[in-house]
Amino acid sequence: MGNLEMPLKGIRVLDLTMSYAGPFCTMLLSDMGADVVKVEPPERGDDSRHWGPPFTEQGVSPWFLSVNRNKRSITLDINQPDDRATLQELIKKADVFVLSLGLKTLQKYDLTYEKVKQHNPAIIYCSITGFGQSGPYKNRPCYDLISEGIGGIMSVTGRDNEPEKVGTAAGDILAAHNACFAIVCCLYRRIFTGEGDYIDANLVESIMSFITPRIVSYMSTGVLPVPDSNQSTPIAIYQPLRTKDGYLNVAIGNDKIWERACKLLGFEEFLESDAYKTNADRRERRLEIIESFEKVLMTRDAQYWFEYLSEKGVPCGPIYYINQLVEDPHVKYRKTVYHIQDDEGGEIPQVRAPWKLGETREGSPRVPPRLGEHNREVYEEWLADSEADRIKRSK
Repeated sequence: MGNLEMPLKGIRVLDLTMSYAGPFCTMLLSDMGADVVKVEPPERGDDSRHWGPPFTEQGVSPWFLSVNRNKRSITLDINQPDDRATLQELIKKADVFVLSLGLKTLQKYDLTYEKVKQHNPAIIYCSITGFGQSGPYKNRPCYDLISEGIGGIMSVTGRDNEPEKVGTAAGDILAAHNACFAIVCCLYRRIFTGEGDYIDANLVESIMSFITPRIVSYMSTGVLPVPDSNQSTPIAIYQPLRTKDGYLNVAIGNDKIWERACKLLGFEEFLESDAYKTNADRRERRLEIIESFEKVLMTRDAQYWFEYLSEKGVPCGPIYYINQLVEDPHVKYRKTVYHIQDDEGGEIPQVRAPWKLGETREGSPRVPPRLGEHNREVYEEWLADSEADRIKRSK
C-alpha cells in the first residue's frame, strides 16, 4: 500500500449508459479514482436493476451490483426540456462523457459529439454501442449475444459445428475494457494539447479483436476455423485432459515443456523417438499422445496433478466451478473477490479490477447507488449555486 493518490482522482465522468458494457467501463474508471455520476431515468432506472431472477434478498439484481460500485446516481428524464438543460450543464463540467445511445437518439436529443463539444471542447466523448456509429448496421439494435454471433467467436466455440455462446457477457466486458483504455489514453494526451476527442467503441469489433489470431489465420491460409472441441490452436497439446475426478487444462507450449511433461508422466520413449520431435509431429499424433497421457492422469485427481506438474514447470490447471474459484487460495490471497458493507449491515460481493497499484493508496469502495440517491449532492458539487438551488427545489 503506497501513498500516491488514485490516478484518476479529480476526473469527472458523466455516465449516460445502461445495461452492462457502459457501466462496466465507468466502473473501471471509478476503480482508478474517477468521480462517476450515473444518469438514470426516473422511477425505473438502469435496465440492469431489473435483470433477474436471481435477485438478492433486498430484491436487487446481482448484474447491476456487479458493475456499479463507486458511482453516484442521479435521475434525469431527457424527454423533458428542463432535464435536458440540466444534462447540458453537467456536460460542461465533465471531463469524460460515456454514452450507450444509438445515433438516432443522440441526434434527437442533441447529444452527438458535434453538439456536445460546442458546450465542452475539451471533453472526452465515448460512445459504446453494438455496431459503432458508422456503417450499414449503425442503427440496428444489438446485445452481447448478437455481437458474439456476428463477431465470430461463437463460430469457433463449442464442438461439432454447433456454435456456443461464451459463458459470460464477452462482447460487453471486452468493449468496456477497450473503451476504458481509449478514454485514459485521450485523457493523457489532453494534458499536453488541451483537446478532447471522440471515441467510437463497440461490441462487435471488440469480439473481433479478441479473436484476432483466428481471423488472421483464416485470411492468411484460407483454412476456415470451426468449433473443434478445444483443439483449435496450432499447439499439439493445449486442451483439457481427463483426470480421476474431472479435467486438467494442459498447455505444452514449447519443446522444453514437452520434455518436462514426458519425463514427469513417465513417457521418456516419446523423447527418444523422432516421431514426436517437433510440434508439427506431435499434432499428427495428438490423439495417441492424449490417450497415453490420460491413462496416467486418471490415476490421480486434478488438484494433485496441478500441484505436481505446475510446480515443476508444466503449465496446467483445474477447471473450476465458480464456487471452487472463489475459495481458491491464490484468489483469496490476492483478495480478488471481496465484499462491500451496505447501509443495512449486509455484504455485497464484488470482483476486484484486474490490476494492483503498488504505490497507490486505495480508497474504500462504495456500494452501488440507490436510484437517484445523489441528486442534491451532485447538483451542489457540479453546478452553479443558482442552478443547483433550482434543481433541488424541483426534485
